[in-house]
Amino acid sequence: MTPRVPRIVLAGVLAAPLAAQSFVDLTEARTPANPYSSLFEVEAGAIGTQAVDEDATVGLVNDLSWDGHVYYRDDAFSSRRGTLEAYAGRDGLYAGFYDGKMVGDETVTRFEFRARPWQFYRDGAYRGSNFVPNGLFEGSDYEGYLGFGKEAQQGLYVEFGPFYQRKSFRRSSLAVGSLASFAIPEDYAAYGGRLYVEQNTAQMDRRRGIAQSGYVLTLIGEREWNDSAGLIGNPVSGETELPSAVWRARARIEWYIPSSDTMTWEVYGRGGWSDQKDRVVNDDSARPLGDQWADLQARLRISIGNSWTVTPYVQGQYSKLQGADSASDARKFFFGGGVETYFHLSEAFSVHGFYSYLDNESRPSIRVDEDAHGEHMFYVGLVMRFGAQRR
Repeated sequence: MTPRVPRIVLAGVLAAPLAAQSFVDLTEARTPANPYSSLFEVEAGAIGTQAVDEDATVGLVNDLSWDGHVYYRDDAFSSRRGTLEAYAGRDGLYAGFYDGKMVGDETVTRFEFRARPWQFYRDGAYRGSNFVPNGLFEGSDYEGYLGFGKEAQQGLYVEFGPFYQRKSFRRSSLAVGSLASFAIPEDYAAYGGRLYVEQNTAQMDRRRGIAQSGYVLTLIGEREWNDSAGLIGNPVSGETELPSAVWRARARIEWYIPSSDTMTWEVYGRGGWSDQKDRVVNDDSARPLGDQWADLQARLRISIGNSWTVTPYVQGQYSKLQGADSASDARKFFFGGGVETYFHLSEAFSVHGFYSYLDNESRPSIRVDEDAHGEHMFYVGLVMRFGAQRR
């Protein structure tokens, strides 16, 4: 006879998707929903991409690479019993510590180190459905941040703090032919201040350990000064100097709308608005290009039994960037969709997979050593959790 799995294990199993962090989750959300007070998680798998029309000269290829992350969390770290989080993945590196006792008066002090060693930048414009690059380059950035936050009222958290950042750049192996004349930025240091305002009304389903209703809305504004020098661009599209001071604004939302006991609508969105002259940040290929951008997913999370979740979704993106000439499109909309699934073998092991399609030729690279991307993306991997303790 097949042994019956205890109810407490099944409840912990379905909490797994919430623990799967990303670099963006950790650096943008301040009070995220997380069912674990202690966790060490390892995810490893294979990610692939397929281009509608292959063009290796600009990175549009059919390729397969590794993917995954390592994540650690402890809500009672050291004698101060603060929270320690650490993350390492293809999208970046993160280490953070925060507690509410260092300053007092219920003020949260937060120390963070952030790094993105494998960045790809694409400068160009859209002509119809095609992205036409003016220049392709690579780089890395490292940042230290010190924040001070406080709950202004129930569910409303406000945080402000200074940051210091180092950026470095190098020429891409794809920069051949006419792209070789593109002047890449010189390395520079930047510093400034960042403000977070976050409203969190998310309610957890304690039986399953996942967010069931409510939302987490984060607004971020920052002002940066830097010592950048030199030019960026090429003679055809225009060379410009990077500005010594820029402003940026970003927003992020997780919204959960219960439909039934086994189905929940999810809305995941991010967007940003920055100075048009801020070409380094506007050329970041990890998100839609441009000085104004948005990325939105409408998802339906379906729980099948106690061990399987399937989440189909539709996706839309908006990108506004300066056209190189009158034939270029300044504003572009992209549409697509996909499906994500978790199959929980036990509380310690889960299989995670997804497939997505988006009619945008500028999607994130699946590799860290070269810029490789395409309209189709797919992934399958194994998630392993050790020392997990529920709240």
